[in-house]
Amino acid sequence: MQLVIIGHTQMLYNTALLLHQQGHQVNAVITAEAAPENNCTGEDFQKLADSIEAPFLLTNNLDSLEVIELCRGSDVGISINWKTLFHERHINLFRLGILNAHHGDLPKYRGNACSNWAIIEGDQSITASVHFVEGDKLDCGRIVGKRQLRLNENTTITDIYSWSEKVLPELFVQVLDKLQSDESYTLKYADLDSSESFRCYPRLPEYGFIEWNASVKTIHNLIRATCYPFSGAYTYHVCEGKVRKLIVIKSRIVQSQTKDLAMPGHVIKNDKNSGESWIKSGDGILALAECRYENETEAFLPGQRWTSIRMTLGIRVEDWIYMINTQKT
Repeated sequence: MQLVIIGHTQMLYNTALLLHQQGHQVNAVITAEAAPENNCTGEDFQKLADSIEAPFLLTNNLDSLEVIELCRGSDVGISINWKTLFHERHINLFRLGILNAHHGDLPKYRGNACSNWAIIEGDQSITASVHFVEGDKLDCGRIVGKRQLRLNENTTITDIYSWSEKVLPELFVQVLDKLQSDESYTLKYADLDSSESFRCYPRLPEYGFIEWNASVKTIHNLIRATCYPFSGAYTYHVCEGKVRKLIVIKSRIVQSQTKDLAMPGHVIKNDKNSGESWIKSGDGILALAECRYENETEAFLPGQRWTSIRMTLGIRVEDWIYMINTQKT
C-alpha cells in the first residue's frame, strides 16, 4: 500500500521502518516538534525519511498545501501521537482513511496518558488498539487491530513503551495485510457515546508529587506510572538545612499493611546489601530501590547512601514557610 507517516515517538519510527521493509510505499514522513518524553526527534524522522527516500516535513499544520500534496492519492495515513484531532478534510486525502494506534481498549481509555492512568488505576492489562480515525472525534471508529499486555504490580510505563515499540509495528503490518484482503475488515466499532466509554486527560509533571499518607499501593503505582521517559514521581527531603527534590525511579511494596508505628514518609530502614530504603506510607511499607536528586545526573541506591532512620521524606508547608522566612532574616 501507499502510506504517509504522521506523528511522533519511537513506536511510529519503528512502524515506518518495518512497513517499508515489508514492501509498502512510504510516500511521505510528517512530524512536529517532539514532546520532552519522546526520545525520537524530528531529526531522527528526517534521517529515516532520507534513508527510505521519502519526502520529509516538520510542521504543525496539516492544512498546508505542502501536506495536501504529499498526502493526496495515498491509500492510508499511519498515525501515532499526532498533537491534534484529524478533521474530515484530512481523512479524505487518503483512499481508505487514517489509521491511528492508541494505548487503550477503546472505547474505554480514550484521550491522553492512557497507559499512565491504567497503571495508576491498578489495571491488570493494557490494550494497544489500531483504528480508523473519524473526523473531529477522539479515539473512536472502526477498530482493526488489538494486542494486549498483562500487567503485574511491578510493570512500569518504561516496560509498556518498550513492549509497544516492538508490538505496534507488527500490529500495523498485520492490519494492512488484512485490509489488502478485505478493505471492510472490522474487529469492533468504538462508539464515542458507548456506556463503557470514558476519557483520560493529560498528566502534568506536578502530578508526580508523592503524598506519603496515601496507601502504599497508590504511591507505588504513581512511581511506576511516571518513571522514564517521564519526569518521575518526586518528594522533598530536608538535608543539612536545605530542601532537596528527590525523584523516585524504582520501588516495590514490602508490606501492604503494618502494625509498626511511624509517621508517613519516615525512613524506617536502610539496607546496604540490597540498596533499598524502606519508607512508612499511610498503611504499609514501601521500598525505594533507586532514586536521584534533581540537581544530580546519576541515580543512587538510597539504602547505601542514607545511614539514618532519623529522617523523613516530604515536608510540611508550615515547616517550609518557616525555613524560607528564617533564611530571609
